[in-house]
Amino acid sequence: MENKSKGFVIVASRNRNFYLYAINLAESLRDFYEPEDECNICIVTEERFIDDRGYDVADQVIFCDDHYRAKLWGMARSPYDLTMYIDADMECEHEDIVKVWDEMKDHDMVFSALTDDRDYIYAERDFDTPEGKSKFVLCGGVCLYDMSKPIVREFMQDWWDLTYRQMNDTWWPDGYADSLKSWDQFSLWWLTEKEEKYKDLKVGIFDDDLRWNYYNALNWARTQPKDGPVILRHFSAGLEKDKPIL
Repeated sequence: MENKSKGFVIVASRNRNFYLYAINLAESLRDFYEPEDECNICIVTEERFIDDRGYDVADQVIFCDDHYRAKLWGMARSPYDLTMYIDADMECEHEDIVKVWDEMKDHDMVFSALTDDRDYIYAERDFDTPEGKSKFVLCGGVCLYDMSKPIVREFMQDWWDLTYRQMNDTWWPDGYADSLKSWDQFSLWWLTEKEEKYKDLKVGIFDDDLRWNYYNALNWARTQPKDGPVILRHFSAGLEKDKPIL
C-alpha cells in the first residue's frame, strides 16, 4: 500500500453550485489533512465551471460532460491507485481524514452503509425482486477503492456503464420497479449481488462509518459516531441546489 498513489476524487456537474460545493470540500480537506502537501485532489467538473479556485485547490482537473451520472464517470477515471471518492456536498472537519487509507485493509472497495438510522434520508432501501424482498446496503456517497487492481478498474467502468444504460432505458431486468432506475445504488447492488464475475470482489464497510458520512440532518437523531468526532459531514439532506453552502 505504501507504494501506491493516494488521492481524493470530487465530481461536480450540471449545476455550478455543485462546483462551489466541490471547492468548499477540497479546501476543507486541505485544512485538515497532514501533511497538506500529500493531500492529492482531483476535481472532475465541466469546463464551463472551472476558475482559479479550482486550479488552485486541485492537483488535477478532469473535464466531464453535463450529465447526471458524471459521478460514476469521474470515479472510473481516478488518476490515483488508492482513491477516496467523496460527494461534493460534503465537508471535512477532522484531522483523522488522513487515516482513511487504513480503512482499505484487505478490501478492494469500501463503502458507507445504508443503516436503519438513515435509510429514510439516503434513498429507497427496501425493494421487491422476482425472488422476494431485498434491500440496499451499500451507499455510494463515499467510496474508497483500489484502482491499481484490474478487477476494480473493470468494476468502476461497469458501474458507470450499467447506470447510464438503466437511466436511458437501454437496460433493465424484468421484475424490478421502474422507480429504482434513478438510483446508482441499484446498479451497485446488481453488480455486487448478481454479476458472477464480481463474486470474489472484496467489499467492506467503513469502521464506525458514521464518522465518514454523517448526514447533517442526523444532528437531531439518536445516532452518533462511536469512536470519535465526525470526519466528513454530508449536507445534502438540507441542501438547496440554488443556495451554495459557501
